[in-house]
Amino acid sequence: MKNKILFSSIALCLACASGFAQRGGGGQSTAREDGLDPTPIGPSDPNVGMFINDWRSSKPRAMYGKLAFRDILTKLEGPDPRHPAKKGAVLTAITAISYATLDPGATASGRSQAGERQVFYATGGGAGQITVNSKSWDVKDGIGFTLTPDFDFKMTSTGKEPLAFYVRTEPVPANTPPSESLVVVNRFDLDRRVGAHWVHICNGGPNGMNLCTIAPQTMPQPHSHPGEECWIMVKGESILSLGKTVQRMTPGQAYKIPPTGLVAHSNLNMTEEPIEMIFMGPAGNGGGGRGGRGGQGAANTADPPAGPAAPAAAAQAGRGGGQGTDYARLDGSAVNRATEQDVDMFMGNWHDTFPHIVHGNMYFRDMLTALTGPDALHPIRKGAVLVNAEAVSYAMLEPGSSAHPVEGELNGIQQTFVVNSGTGVITSGTQKTELSRDMAFTLAPGLDFNLTATGDKYMTFYVVSEKLPQGFTPKTTLQVVDNRAKTPTTTAWVDNEHPLITKAEGLSQYGALIRVEQNTMTMSRPYSAGKDVEEIWIATDGDSDMLFGKMLKKLPGGTAYKVPPTGITAHANINVSGKTTGFLYMVK
Repeated sequence: MKNKILFSSIALCLACASGFAQRGGGGQSTAREDGLDPTPIGPSDPNVGMFINDWRSSKPRAMYGKLAFRDILTKLEGPDPRHPAKKGAVLTAITAISYATLDPGATASGRSQAGERQVFYATGGGAGQITVNSKSWDVKDGIGFTLTPDFDFKMTSTGKEPLAFYVRTEPVPANTPPSESLVVVNRFDLDRRVGAHWVHICNGGPNGMNLCTIAPQTMPQPHSHPGEECWIMVKGESILSLGKTVQRMTPGQAYKIPPTGLVAHSNLNMTEEPIEMIFMGPAGNGGGGRGGRGGQGAANTADPPAGPAAPAAAAQAGRGGGQGTDYARLDGSAVNRATEQDVDMFMGNWHDTFPHIVHGNMYFRDMLTALTGPDALHPIRKGAVLVNAEAVSYAMLEPGSSAHPVEGELNGIQQTFVVNSGTGVITSGTQKTELSRDMAFTLAPGLDFNLTATGDKYMTFYVVSEKLPQGFTPKTTLQVVDNRAKTPTTTAWVDNEHPLITKAEGLSQYGALIRVEQNTMTMSRPYSAGKDVEEIWIATDGDSDMLFGKMLKKLPGGTAYKVPPTGITAHANINVSGKTTGFLYMVK
């Protein structure tokens, strides 16, 4: 019975689909909890740094005698809740979120102010006792209770270190009956539940202060809320994705989601230990306005301020599905490995494959190969997932050696090479071109060519072996493309994109081969590929992380992946390293 009451009160996160307008897509409704602003970072975006604060940044103030409060978030200062005038002064429904301590041996006593209640959640190694109406309760880590104007209390710190709490101060919700005594909740007496947004494991707390655990190497579903939602970092270190930025979060910090209705947030645990956070929603709604669990595509009833629309066109149409098609919806239910795609089957690293010789002298290592089996969503061999290509490969050419045509090697396919490192020269007939990084060329069946590595190091390439579709006529002359001087564009919040070769310049299947660079401490916008869309990424520079499906995966250089074309499979590249990371990207 107590679990039923608890979970009806906390109403854990709505696991609705995390829908984001795809790249090149239309505007996104702000009445949806899962709507995210797809545009790159711009001056109109809220400064999310103003919505994050640390209790160490505030001066202590005494309450109830000896209880020292340090405020983390406070009431809004300024007329615009999306652009507060003071860091941390962002709350509209809640009055304050604070960190409070009671020194060993000290006592606090009194009664809450009229019309106000304070929800306490004990954390850390302190211990104590609280007494109301001659009845006493032990206080320690995991204990929560609410002080109301209806009774007096007395609390003593009995341990060897301060008794510490996170405290939520708020107006007493309308129609709340008077409290005859203190109600104490011990989260360790409550069964844990897998909440919403894939991986939240919560076991509740008092009046909407719910402690959630995020397991190692996991990432909750990125989503947004139009209402007031706040989180406190309690234990461990996380990476906070808030808006279009990421930053490290440590214990004692709290944040509120800027109330645009389109601001993304997710708490990533990229460590090897569980992290603990407190989630809270607005006063009078213990679960924060999140409806039931496991829903797909539910809308909020709130009507938040209108958010910015998606751009009319991105650098290339089709990422995530196509113009105006909402393939950004993501499956918001908890992880179910029995029914969901095994995303590991859609990944491959060239370091893990055997080399084979192509064009006489080139060492090829395939990362992804043609689909094995009849079902594109359930390949029967790891990395054998491609529909429109025979292979996506990494190739090497030894200094001084030359590659040349070999009979039968390009039967029904053409190969597009992107130079990754080294220098060389390619000739065909009277045509001769010097090659260096990010130049591209296409080898079609029957083309006579000679490719020589001219430097003192191996030339390396990423190679896409496209199938030749019916009606396609390959180029009969050597096509070398140098688009390095073209102006890059920014999409998916932070991706710096530069098309290296396009379909108009010789590709047979994919719209373009695009160089993508991602700065340190950034995360690209999560979205999904549309049904039957083939979207492929190659990590070329640096080691990064990625959201793939509902899992947080390592993405070392030399790894390629295809997004399972379900229409609801999330992916996003995450760079929390100290260096810029690079990718190649293609879609059909």
